[in-house]
Amino acid sequence: MITRLVRGLSSRSAVPLVATGRAPAAPVAVGTRAAGLSNIQVLRGLAASAVLVHHTAHYAEALRGAGRPMRALDAMLGLWGVALFFAISGFLMAGLVLRDRPLAFLSHRIARIFPTYLAVVALFAGLFAALGLGFGNLTPLTLSLAPAGPRAYPLTVEWTLVFETSFYAGLFLVALAGLARRIVPLALGWLGLMAAAFVMLPQGAVDLTLPPLYLLPLSGACIPFAGGLLLPRLITSGRLRPAAGLLALPLAAACLLVEIDAARWLGGAAAVLLVGAAATGPQIRGEGPLSRAALALGDGSYVLYLVHVPVLWLTAQALPASWPGFAYGLVGIAAALGLAALLGPLDGALYRHLRRRIDAASPRSLRWGLTLYLLLFFGCAAWGSIETARNDLRESRARAALAGLPPEAWSGRESAEAALTGRDLGLPATLRGALEAIEPVSPTEAIVSGFAYDPARPERGMILALYCGGRLAGLDRPRRLRADLTARPGFEGAGRQRIGYRMRIPRAACPGDAVPLAIVVDEDGRMAALPGTAGR
Repeated sequence: MITRLVRGLSSRSAVPLVATGRAPAAPVAVGTRAAGLSNIQVLRGLAASAVLVHHTAHYAEALRGAGRPMRALDAMLGLWGVALFFAISGFLMAGLVLRDRPLAFLSHRIARIFPTYLAVVALFAGLFAALGLGFGNLTPLTLSLAPAGPRAYPLTVEWTLVFETSFYAGLFLVALAGLARRIVPLALGWLGLMAAAFVMLPQGAVDLTLPPLYLLPLSGACIPFAGGLLLPRLITSGRLRPAAGLLALPLAAACLLVEIDAARWLGGAAAVLLVGAAATGPQIRGEGPLSRAALALGDGSYVLYLVHVPVLWLTAQALPASWPGFAYGLVGIAAALGLAALLGPLDGALYRHLRRRIDAASPRSLRWGLTLYLLLFFGCAAWGSIETARNDLRESRARAALAGLPPEAWSGRESAEAALTGRDLGLPATLRGALEAIEPVSPTEAIVSGFAYDPARPERGMILALYCGGRLAGLDRPRRLRADLTARPGFEGAGRQRIGYRMRIPRAACPGDAVPLAIVVDEDGRMAALPGTAGR
């Protein structure tokens, strides 16, 4: 069926790109530079730098024990950086889906994302193996970048690429249906759907960063992309001027005062305004050293985004433990920028080469190639999404099991253990786990981290329930590999299992004076109370 649908596309003529209303320059593919859009390239560099600083602060704390004096701000840098990337992508794709034939559109997008991504994964997989370090989760499902629900990824940043590939596949299907010229009402309808989900669904009902296929369109992470799709029309109509970019400042500042769901909306709107202002304002010419450096950073932004987390991990391994977190951060940032400067030109050259090959390929070859890709993409998405649906069912069963005990059982660890023992619901003594930390990340949110593993039954899946003051604050399933635990006795086989929890909760759900209690529940309804209240 996919082959038959795609076959009809090869004869379609390309549609001219809608002009911006200021200059005849047209948006270009992600990762390339066009006259008239140098400001967009600078924004790419700023977005990648924001994510780099955020992750540097995070890993300085996680791997080096360094403090984070501006935790709320550096946490928001990641959100703002990703929102900028998505708003830029939406703006450019709104033009390209009109300009390019659908076969060429999707082929160019695949060539832009996958070759460099797979090359970086192969580079670090080999390097980590040579150093005797564990590396990611190399499976067909993760490498497909299909929306398959929560899972660990090799570079840990792939969730944004999952969204990008899903956006591209969705726009391809829009073009396939002959609706490319209806992109504005479609984008408005999409924003309305996300707004309805935000208002009607309970907080946390939609995973913001790793949703399955059936929930991805409802995720707040899509907001800047959908908003970016509106930009060409807004610019052409004269409704968006460079001064509108000033409104991004209060919107971005407001992100520090609200919970993550609302921050996605505010940060997405700010990113769209910045991209619109950058596209309509006077363009940087690249004549001075500062502007040339900013443009070069934009050129290498995709590679920088891919390499920076493995570089930060390796930097933490290489530097003496006595070095302070600030020194680690400077070295890690310099190393990531240096590697991006080295690989960035190769990335650009590879994409240009592949683009020429695609443009010279026969429509029949493109049809078959895209058919294979779409079958793999949607096959992996269906496989992972079904698995996620099963996990959601397990979570609902865990809630039912927890509700089967009286509320006073969850007032503390002793009362919980007594209730579980009395009803013969306890997990075996082989279970190993801990509640590691409950850390504030903003004025309104905290991160709960912990782990649980049963070496006698490694495949045992367990849901983590956090109670604070006897009230349920949140539920989470294991999402993270914990290679750092494999050196401990009893954790030798844990390196390939997702046993780590990292859950966002409202700070009001677990205030500082409340007694936290972590309970893990397996698929049979058996439970255990985890030790530890670190970070309180």
